[in-house]
Amino acid sequence: MAPIAFSIGSLDIYWYGILMACTFISAYYIARHFSKLHGLDWQLVENLYFLCAFSGLVGSRLGAVLPNWRYFLENPVEIFSRGGMSSQGAIITIMVIGIFYVRRHKLRYWQLADVGAPILPVGHIFIRLGNFLNGELYGPPADLPWGVEFPASLGPVHPTQLYEVAAALVILPFAWRWAAKPKYHGYAFFRTLFIHSLVRFFLDFLRQHSQLYGPFVLSQIIALAICLVTLPIIIILDRRQQIS
Repeated sequence: MAPIAFSIGSLDIYWYGILMACTFISAYYIARHFSKLHGLDWQLVENLYFLCAFSGLVGSRLGAVLPNWRYFLENPVEIFSRGGMSSQGAIITIMVIGIFYVRRHKLRYWQLADVGAPILPVGHIFIRLGNFLNGELYGPPADLPWGVEFPASLGPVHPTQLYEVAAALVILPFAWRWAAKPKYHGYAFFRTLFIHSLVRFFLDFLRQHSQLYGPFVLSQIIALAICLVTLPIIIILDRRQQIS
């Protein structure tokens, strides 16, 4: 793998950073597109975007630090120097921050959530490509034609990062269509989050690099919890929509 895209003098520019920037740029234009499509006040949504971008970064780092809080308590400097991000931490933080923002500006929370639904798979595509190029978050040994050997893998392994990219590419057109014509507020968001979490739950069986809690890692437990919450909500809201 080649985590460094290019260098400017002694400054190395990493693919992960470039792809992270692609996530933010694409998220901005997706939010603008759907905001205008649904007649939302773009200035308010734009301000929310920048707030979510910052809080998402903080939340993704917290999501990586908190499960290993004992280690980081003993090594506080590594909170800032050691790598590691959590997409689930970013999602949860953004959702919490959004509550306060919409209350202050009297916006519809789930309508805005629908606007952001396609951002989830798009962001996952870029970030997992960054993980692939970094040679991290791969799966177990794989005696398969598509097995990939990373510098630290000691042989071909499952490129689980690319599995997630493929899943996100499948989810994206559905999320886009749902966000374009949601049947009710939250329609696109709940469906996209449910499918994303379902994929994450099963793929993490191949990528159990962190501490196990029974048969699961923490990310699987969170993904399963999200599925158990969102699926009943989808069923209830769909039934209400059919009755009305």
